[in-house]
Amino acid sequence: MHRRLLPHAALIATAFSLASRTAHAGNYDLDLTRLGAQSAGVVSQNDAGFRSLSSELGTVMAPRPVDPADSLGLAGFAISADFGINTIKGSRDYWSQSSRGNASGVAPTLQIMARKGLWPGIEVGAGATHLFDSRMWAMSGYGKISIHEGFYKKHPIPSIAIRGSFSRLLGAKDFNMTTAAPSISASYVFGLGKTFSLTPYAGYEALIIVARSTVLDATPNCDEFQDAYNQTCPGVDTTANNEFVFQNAGAIVRHRPFLGARVIFSVIRLGVEAMFTPAGKKAGKLDGTSVADGSGFQQQYTFSVGLDF
Repeated sequence: MHRRLLPHAALIATAFSLASRTAHAGNYDLDLTRLGAQSAGVVSQNDAGFRSLSSELGTVMAPRPVDPADSLGLAGFAISADFGINTIKGSRDYWSQSSRGNASGVAPTLQIMARKGLWPGIEVGAGATHLFDSRMWAMSGYGKISIHEGFYKKHPIPSIAIRGSFSRLLGAKDFNMTTAAPSISASYVFGLGKTFSLTPYAGYEALIIVARSTVLDATPNCDEFQDAYNQTCPGVDTTANNEFVFQNAGAIVRHRPFLGARVIFSVIRLGVEAMFTPAGKKAGKLDGTSVADGSGFQQQYTFSVGLDF
């Protein structure tokens, strides 16, 4: 029994060790105050930039399936560490203005996921995703129902499953973000011998992102009480209201088709997955004004290693 637990402990310890090395303020940590400014006592805010930033960040932090349509079965249990390479438009103003460092066009992530089979065809899971070079984590969970699986000899059609996932962003100052994603996938198992199987799969996910900010200060480096008498911020009216909020302008929807493959050898599982997310198009509304989602086309490549029992 103890020997069987050792691989679990080693995998989890390695994953958290890698993540902890970037548990400091990094290039991808965000300062949303930079998306607002004050001029002549009037505060302006970049609502379109905030929506575009939320769209790309939500796509990066939302959980990925990295698993075929088949469920684990009643007694099944699996854990995995999923290393992701995600593209973002780091050179655009909503990233260059809000990020604390120099956000590049590639944002690496680590997803840790535990899965448990329940009744035949039903599976649940929970985990967390960390964006390297930042303090941000997303806590997540999912449920999956396999509506057809395991009848390849009698009915040679793929397994089909529907899945629903959610996540909540943590560690991002002044940033509140929640994601939800229904998806459908199909897969087919190719068995080679008694201990080796290959399962390619493909599917589609509709990612829904809801984001807003807390109260922000457009002049964070100016003390209103002191500077009202001793101006140290030229051009800034410290007696005016300098606060602003990025409100929820409506749900952001991103379409994420994906494909991948999982290999199981004895209790070892290996996986690879690719997601391709077209540029955001769903505009929001704030006080009757349209707020565009200017996010770009994003690619996500995930490499997974884990244990399957």
